[in-house]
Amino acid sequence: MKKKNYLYSLLLITSLLGVSSCEKYGYFVPDGYPEYDGNTPGGVIDTNMKQIDKSMYAKARVFPGLVDQSEPRVQNAKFTLDLNFTKQTTQNLKINVAPEPQFSTGYYAAPGELIKIEVPEGIEGLTVQIGGHTDNLGGKYPLLRDPVIYMRQRLYAGANYVRNLYGGTIYIRADRAYANPVEFTITNAVVSPDFVLGQSTDADWVTKVKASKVPWLELRTKRVVFLIPRDRVIKTFSSQEPFTNPTAVLTKWNDVFDHDFNGWMGLSDDAADEKDRSPQGAWRGVLDIQLSAGYGHNGFPFVGLNDAEWFGAMTSLNSITSSRGMWGSYHEFGHNCQQPSVWSWSTLGETTNNLFNFKVANRIGADYKVMHPAVTSGFPQAIAYASTAGGSKNFDADAAMNDPFKRMTPFVQIFEKYGYGAMTHLYTEARHAPRGNPNDITKHNWVYEKLSDYAKVDLSPFFDAWGISYSDIVAQRVASKYPLLKKAIWEYNPLTKTGGDNDIVYKTSVTYVSCPAQEGSVANLVDGDPNTFYHSKYSNIGPTESYPFSFVLNAGANMPIKGIYFNARPGGNRQGDGKEFEVYYSRNNIDFTMVGAGVLPNNNSRFEYIFPNGNINAKYFKIIVKNGYTGNAYVVFGEMNLIKP
Repeated sequence: MKKKNYLYSLLLITSLLGVSSCEKYGYFVPDGYPEYDGNTPGGVIDTNMKQIDKSMYAKARVFPGLVDQSEPRVQNAKFTLDLNFTKQTTQNLKINVAPEPQFSTGYYAAPGELIKIEVPEGIEGLTVQIGGHTDNLGGKYPLLRDPVIYMRQRLYAGANYVRNLYGGTIYIRADRAYANPVEFTITNAVVSPDFVLGQSTDADWVTKVKASKVPWLELRTKRVVFLIPRDRVIKTFSSQEPFTNPTAVLTKWNDVFDHDFNGWMGLSDDAADEKDRSPQGAWRGVLDIQLSAGYGHNGFPFVGLNDAEWFGAMTSLNSITSSRGMWGSYHEFGHNCQQPSVWSWSTLGETTNNLFNFKVANRIGADYKVMHPAVTSGFPQAIAYASTAGGSKNFDADAAMNDPFKRMTPFVQIFEKYGYGAMTHLYTEARHAPRGNPNDITKHNWVYEKLSDYAKVDLSPFFDAWGISYSDIVAQRVASKYPLLKKAIWEYNPLTKTGGDNDIVYKTSVTYVSCPAQEGSVANLVDGDPNTFYHSKYSNIGPTESYPFSFVLNAGANMPIKGIYFNARPGGNRQGDGKEFEVYYSRNNIDFTMVGAGVLPNNNSRFEYIFPNGNINAKYFKIIVKNGYTGNAYVVFGEMNLIKP
């Protein structure tokens, strides 16, 4: 009995002290957590480097390929990686896809063979990835390769053993940065005949490619890395355009990313604000025999079909520097760089990504007319749409503009007329925006205001010509800062570098009257001559052709208007000219808001009605004349026109 009490006391004391190894609630839990997996502890790690798992050899032979046994496997080879990076996220940059901190090792794992990677003490947060083809083909039919052929495994200090049954390029991925370079040791991998700009020479690389039995290799620069099949490289050596000049090709690619992607977005390596720093990891592209979507798609990496067209888009100097060849790769990288959360609205999904193509073309002096067939036809058709006066246009919904190439036109016009720095301004402002824009109209507003800020001019007539709607409050804010656009830049043709220089004539016109003129004309109301006049019907008057009379004046553009002036019939008096009136304004000729009301004097002098709350920025002004000084059912005016500040 005493012994039991002693044990009970001991158990109680132990539980109070929080010792993890205890019997609690009738279960024995040695480390504080129950084991329900049924596994027997004490398993061993497979470290037999000679054993090869050939279970996926048949599939690996198809893709990505086997590694000949004659290819030397390295033993305790050293490689060093600079893991001191600034991790730029999609949230920081406000773009679709940001480069991830994935580092090339220069080694390749043969299918099914065990690789040992030794990590120094104190280095944490690393993952090894074997296989550069990360496109998941789940749900595709028929399959040309297995859906998932890459693998990732966490790395720890000391020896790590890893195997991919399909083989593949070996990468190190980092969750955190290290100030000093990190040295790794690798065993049983093979050396990939990669070309590294600034470290490799063309002739030496060609020799290594010819001697290698590794199926895939990388072309590496600071900014971009391409994973391409070795057999395609070999085939070019006997072609009319042999790929033996990787230095020139990758130098050009590095320039493109420095100037036309990272640079154009306003990113630099040494920016004071982290949001403006260029990604320290490289952008990546790979070729694959089957894609999860399309002929090519964006992502990290972006993926292109393993054919001659895509291979040339990555490796041919002629392709990446000629007008006709610079589409696919730039197009997909452009998708990565879009900013849909802030300004690239819903109908611009296949539009704003292609603007990067024009940036490259502009810098290298390429001919826009041969960049893409749809550009050649689409631009002139879009300009004709914008140049058509009148009507209610809708850039996003009109069938005439339902084409991504046509929708590029206004952006390229702005770049050509005001400078390609307009895009840098958009991207920089977007990165620093405190929040995203929730819908298309707020994105329209954002682009309208930011481009007006850049051009130092109110671009509302340009947006009106294109049918890109915006909110009144934003238009009023822009109008308070800048003068109205003076040139019809929507007529500019980027293909011919002509047009867009005509002066915009902001002349008031009459859009609507409730009663046709029986004498004079409607146009006489706004001709600036008080000796001409408009007289409503005074015989055969219809049910809607008497008081109240409605007039809608069109200012020619959304602009600041101070008030409205009236003149009586020349040589007459106010009899029959109207008495009480109301004034309304609208930016779209649909939704009208009341400005105020007034009374016309009973004389023939010019009368000015100044808006009581200051200038109003609008295009349409409705005047309703409610009654007259006499019992006549008609109205007559020499002038009814707008007063501009």
